[in-house]
Amino acid sequence: MLKIATAFLALLALGTVPAYAEWPEKPISMIVAYSAGGGTDVTARTIQPLLEKALGQEVIVVNRPGAGGETGHAALAQAPADGYTIGILNLPPMLTIPITRQASFTADDFIPVADLVRDPSAISVPADSPFQTLADLIAFAKENPGAVTVGTTGVGTDDHLATRYLADAAGIDLTHVPFAGAGPARTALIGGHISAAALNLGEALPSAKEGLVRVLAQFGDTPSEFAPDVPTVMSLGYNVRMLSERGIGLPKGVDPAIVEKLAKAIESVAQDPAFHSRNAELFTEVKYLPTDQFQAHVKSLAVDYKAMWDKAPWQ
Repeated sequence: MLKIATAFLALLALGTVPAYAEWPEKPISMIVAYSAGGGTDVTARTIQPLLEKALGQEVIVVNRPGAGGETGHAALAQAPADGYTIGILNLPPMLTIPITRQASFTADDFIPVADLVRDPSAISVPADSPFQTLADLIAFAKENPGAVTVGTTGVGTDDHLATRYLADAAGIDLTHVPFAGAGPARTALIGGHISAAALNLGEALPSAKEGLVRVLAQFGDTPSEFAPDVPTVMSLGYNVRMLSERGIGLPKGVDPAIVEKLAKAIESVAQDPAFHSRNAELFTEVKYLPTDQFQAHVKSLAVDYKAMWDKAPWQ
């Protein structure tokens, strides 16, 4: 043991100890590609103290909203590959933005480390809206093409795709109103500035519990344990499924040993009862996937979204 310690100190003196051996030695920035108050931001701030405990280092949440998530994802992709910048990877935007346009990043610019949370998209209206059900909204939209304005968190987000494919399935014309994040979209909805908003269920339910909005339907496979009375869109006869997934990633090029250390820390977060209880309070489902499974999942989704785009572009 003494020989090993002596050798380590000798390497340290020479400055040849691998960077990952002491990582993290300083605070870590966690980039969120959406505004404060939205589902991604809340997920990041739920993870933050638990990840700090697991890593023994400060984690600073940095909001970089803009361009439907492109600004923040690009900032992560372009960060130094030293392990001191991590970020929330939002699916589908991480995959759909580069499909939609010439973006400043591609999906290959990231190392997906672990998936943590999923949250189905949902369509909500102001509490005083005349639309009591999704059928009411669809019937009105059929008679008044383009009159129903629907806010989302940006082009190519799960919320945008959910309403885009719902409109196709129902044969209606909705007017898309993109916002920089769920917070601004929710504010516009509550203020009656838009007819409806596609927000994740976890983002809409707090306002619904306060009587400010009405959730008409959600785009998950099955009813949510947090809102069993909210019907799925599929149960209403429209074959549309869409949800948000939030994991943690790094810019490509980070040392594999750092990736492994971060992955172990995230696994401890996923197993922490405090993480599960907090997500239940936020009406979001914990769905942990370790690195190998998460990376395979991302690759599979990339194929699926490209096929969706080729069949019916969502511009």
